[in-house]
Amino acid sequence: MRTIIKNPFLEFNMILFPIWVGLSYLIFKSFFVNEKLAFLIAMLIFGETHFASTYLFYFKKENFNYLKENINKLVYVPIILLSVYFFIGLKNIDAAILIAAVGSGIHVTRQSIGIQRLYQEVRNINYEMLTYFASGLFLFIGFLRFYLDYTEKSLGTNLYLDQVFLLSQNLNFFYLFVFLVLSLGLISILEKTNYKKKLANLTGVALYSPYMFVDQIFDAAVIGVGAHWCQYLAINYKVYFYKEVMKPTKLIIILSFIFIYSLFMTYYGYTYLFDDNVINFLILLPLTAHMFHFYTDAFIWKFSDEHIRNTVGKKLFS
Repeated sequence: MRTIIKNPFLEFNMILFPIWVGLSYLIFKSFFVNEKLAFLIAMLIFGETHFASTYLFYFKKENFNYLKENINKLVYVPIILLSVYFFIGLKNIDAAILIAAVGSGIHVTRQSIGIQRLYQEVRNINYEMLTYFASGLFLFIGFLRFYLDYTEKSLGTNLYLDQVFLLSQNLNFFYLFVFLVLSLGLISILEKTNYKKKLANLTGVALYSPYMFVDQIFDAAVIGVGAHWCQYLAINYKVYFYKEVMKPTKLIIILSFIFIYSLFMTYYGYTYLFDDNVINFLILLPLTAHMFHFYTDAFIWKFSDEHIRNTVGKKLFS
């Protein structure tokens, strides 16, 4: 049975079943008069630092030759794709937000399955498909509850979507949602495998379930996707910092970059929650950076690639 973090308590809470992130956020935001401020702080500490961690791969000297050999897919192609995305956002910010939401859903679910594979003894594609199904189902219900209601308000028309938006306040739907989460969660741990894989299955299946219960979409993001942020930060720490001999100046530069990046992206990406007059251009900056994260991660964690397997993979299990 594989181990990523040698301390069982930390591995459980940081990678296998990091439910504490959502629970801590619920307690944390209860101390704020303005709950959106609590969300902003959570994004600064967890969300945007997780996005910033993508660039650690580009900072690593041992990856420089690999980047040169794969400059098309890791530099030029993303520049072209992100330029197109940015142009779309300037024309239609709602379309850009929707594209980013779809990209996030795919990216997060793929990471959940990736973590499941790290702990698997024998690959069982049925449980991978279960994770895809649960994520798709929960996100679709969240789409009905949040995005369509937002569309109705934007259009100034009554499409009778208010009933959809308040599904969780209808006890019949509430019981249905609880049944779905419990049923899919139970199925996810029935796999005949080690307990770590079972927990990874459960986390992957349940991750988007908060979208069915909370009344604010930003709360759903932290409570659910917060587990994904925690996992990503933990595995990046293991790869890029654990047992690494690093000069203090280099460490300060890297940590300063992560902090400044996170602060900048949090400020410009989410101030629209407090100010309706924020221009779309500013919102597009972090959205475009997020899309870069979704795209790049498909390659820099691809263990079928020999270089990734011999660098990132070896350090992950060292």
